Amino acid sequence: MAISTRPPRSVLDIKTHSGRVRGDHETHRDYFQVGALELERSRRAQERDAANNRITILNARIAEIDREKDALLASAAAACATLTDNGKADSLKKKEPSGLRIKY
Repeated sequence: MAISTRPPRSVLDIKTHSGRVRGDHETHRDYFQVGALELERSRRAQERDAANNRITILNARIAEIDREKDALLASAAAACATLTDNGKADSLKKKEPSGLRIKY
């Protein structure tokens, strides 16, 4: 067996046409770019639709919260009015002094 004196090949020894060809007449690159843009556009449209759907859900929940809050405040106001009316009626009846009153 003879010892090889040729240096081992590497990636640098691969002959390619990159760098020799101008990009002026390569329309397939333009079509690829158009396809990539169409894919990105469809992804963005899906994101927009999902965001709009989420906003609709959030707005509906906010409206529901406002309705529940108004109902609770109305019932609390009615209960407060009932208590104050009962308190006024009781205070009108009680004119008698009760207990020992001391003035200082």
